[in-house]
Amino acid sequence: MKQTEKPRSTSIARRLNRHFRLQQLGGIFASDLALAVFAVCLWCYLAEAERVAKWTLWMDRSITLGEGGTLWQMLQGATYSFTLRGAQAQAFTVDAGRFLSIFAAVMAVVFVCQIIGWLCKCASGTAEIRRYLKPIDDIAQAAERASAQQFDESKFRDLEDAIYHINAATPDAKLSIGDTELAGLEAAVNNLMKRMHESYRQQVRFVDDASHELRTPIAVIQGYTNMLDRWGKDDETVLNESIAAIKTESDHMRTLVEQLLFLARGDMGRQQFKPEQIALADMLQEIHEESEMIDHKHPYALRIDRPCAVLADPAMLKQAVRILVDNAAKYTPEGGGITLRLRADERGCPCIDVQDEGIGVAQKDVSHMFERFYRSDAARSSQTGGSGLGLSIAKWIVDQHGGYFEVASAEGIGTRVSIHLPQKTETQTSASVRSA
Repeated sequence: MKQTEKPRSTSIARRLNRHFRLQQLGGIFASDLALAVFAVCLWCYLAEAERVAKWTLWMDRSITLGEGGTLWQMLQGATYSFTLRGAQAQAFTVDAGRFLSIFAAVMAVVFVCQIIGWLCKCASGTAEIRRYLKPIDDIAQAAERASAQQFDESKFRDLEDAIYHINAATPDAKLSIGDTELAGLEAAVNNLMKRMHESYRQQVRFVDDASHELRTPIAVIQGYTNMLDRWGKDDETVLNESIAAIKTESDHMRTLVEQLLFLARGDMGRQQFKPEQIALADMLQEIHEESEMIDHKHPYALRIDRPCAVLADPAMLKQAVRILVDNAAKYTPEGGGITLRLRADERGCPCIDVQDEGIGVAQKDVSHMFERFYRSDAARSSQTGGSGLGLSIAKWIVDQHGGYFEVASAEGIGTRVSIHLPQKTETQTSASVRSA
């Protein structure tokens, strides 16, 4: 079998080598010709510019080869003539023999080196191409050996019957053949089905939660619209109340849709990520000033332990920190303080802390707080609104920066959420959530 494959791959390698070498030879001639034309034109320009006060393209030019029996003698005796046109016509003759002879000698050496290299490639090209073709030959030989083997047809029937009776709608459905020779195939199919079922469950849960969150504002808008249609047109109180409610629910629904689109684009890999060097201290200063201007119910503090710069998407990272600040404000009673801090963690890497004096998070909820649509009982009872998607978006952003979250919380005391960033930010597929 190997004796029949080797000549086949060798003949293909020879044809490919011949094709590539002819292309390379044509490239050598074309590049040398272009270099020669450029060098001669440049020398002519320099010769003209040295002798003419104002150089112009419109001149009569000619090169005359010298007399002699060999090409070398003709080049050594060559002259270059050019004449200005117009009323002040003036003719010039320059000795071009020295330039042409030196340039021809240099080009001859270069061309000889190129041809030697080309010949070496011709000699070794076939073997090199065969090395590249070897994996293809191995695959072909493996396929031929597999096709030559004799399989028990009953095994194929058992495999076909087992696949036919798999119920894809059952979460725990598995392929079971009971044949040790097909155990690898069975494990691969079962692992694939497990991942597919998990992805399907996450998708169904996401759609159900999104539908549930959208159902409430739509119902409120429909209720007030029907009330306005029945008797609220002439009642100013009902009219104002309906308009305010519709505006509030519309804003909530718009925010929810934007968050869903953000996560959907992130899951599909279509969310733009543009890292650049940014100063974290300046970013936190901006967020601190914005928070003080927007929220007058909480005192804000800013601590910069160590100014540092990281490679990050400024808009995305700022959005993640804002989400943490908004959450801290939602779940902190009026008058409770919120602190933003920039420090170095135990590894010496940048770390951003957002600490509040709010209601805190129960330990059983810490590991779930970054899940989509998850809200703890305390968060639901606080009537602060929200969709439960903010922290999921923040986690996706931190994941893209190669960082992770650390959460420390005590009920009735407060919560500290820390963003740990690497010194050299690289996109990672996932980030861990640590609870303290």
